[in-house]
Amino acid sequence: MTTKEKNYYENITTNLIGQKISEVYYEEINYEAIIEFWEHSTEIHSIDMNVILKLESGRIIQIKWDNEFHCFGIGLEVLEKMKQQPSGMKIINVSNHANWSKILNKKITGITVFWDTVNSIEKTELKNDSELKTVTKKLPQTWEIDVEDEKLWISTLEINEGGHDYYWSDNLTVFFTEACLQKYELIENADENYILSEEIIMSKVS
Repeated sequence: MTTKEKNYYENITTNLIGQKISEVYYEEINYEAIIEFWEHSTEIHSIDMNVILKLESGRIIQIKWDNEFHCFGIGLEVLEKMKQQPSGMKIINVSNHANWSKILNKKITGITVFWDTVNSIEKTELKNDSELKTVTKKLPQTWEIDVEDEKLWISTLEINEGGHDYYWSDNLTVFFTEACLQKYELIENADENYILSEEIIMSKVS
């Protein structure tokens, strides 16, 4: 495990494992249309930007797509407060949505990070020449989140209003049922995964 990966896991563990979700927000592009494009079914939400979790402790966690490992992976950022939205953006409180309301005030007991790999061409400048070589990189593409007796999945996948899907995208998609998740084979195509749970945390403490 690299230092960067270790820090990534510790960031997730420290900020999410054992915490209760009290409110949920989506950060979206402020379309002129009233209808929200993220609700493609009762069990799938595809969001332009970020999923923001307000925890019972008062901590605010932004789950986002970023380039920490390779574009586009799923990342996490701790916010000091709900940020002011620039022109063209908006935040939607979805805490009362049926899929989220059943998860609120329950403890996050485990998170599995599913990684995917990609081969990219990198150019190295030599003294009188340059060299191209293929480098294999990996990115965290999907989180499986256990919230006591419930599960949900967040992935860097885009499903647009026409129903087309785009992997490794500057969007996040939330799945609330495993049946919907399996359609996109995100778990099946993952190269490796890492499990973070209360049991692992407790064993580290002891």
